Amino acid sequence: MRFLITTTLLTSALLLGCDAKAPEKAPTPEAAAATIPDSTFMAERPAEVENLLDAKKNSKVGDSVVFLARVGGRVKPFMTNQAIFVVADPSLKSCEIMADDDHCSVPWDYCCEDSNMLRSGMATICIKDEDGRPIKVNAEGAGGLEAAKFVVIEGVVNDRNDEGLFIVDASSIWVGGKPTYAEPMKGSM
Repeated sequence: MRFLITTTLLTSALLLGCDAKAPEKAPTPEAAAATIPDSTFMAERPAEVENLLDAKKNSKVGDSVVFLARVGGRVKPFMTNQAIFVVADPSLKSCEIMADDDHCSVPWDYCCEDSNMLRSGMATICIKDEDGRPIKVNAEGAGGLEAAKFVVIEGVVNDRNDEGLFIVDASSIWVGGKPTYAEPMKGSM
């Protein structure tokens, strides 16, 4: 009898528990207040910078780097909920500078570029907080950041390998404009 009562109570509790919704977690004050500091973005473009491919070729983990690139290399270049995004070397051809027509709805993914060239010509950019962790906010829109725009990244190489991996912890970012078919370097100065 005791077994029957115990089993009935446990089954009732489980069934009632399945219909109840879990309470939603309130965002922590740190997460709710997470933003990329305005001081991360430079108003003026540094005068002398190399392209991303040159920076990759000549640097190792721990080196300070300054390079020109464009936001893109993936359909969604910005990571959700973390200040991390990907950039591509300006020598790579995105669809909007390959032709004068709008033949591609996502030109910043470099879908027409050779995949080996794309892998070697990309970098991952991370904007970190004071504790050395990626800021918990999407970087898209911050300081004018958006897909296909030119950027100059100043930072420190966090990781790299010979297969194309190149991660830079950004300390400063200059955001330029977007290129066009007629002016493929428009927005880079």
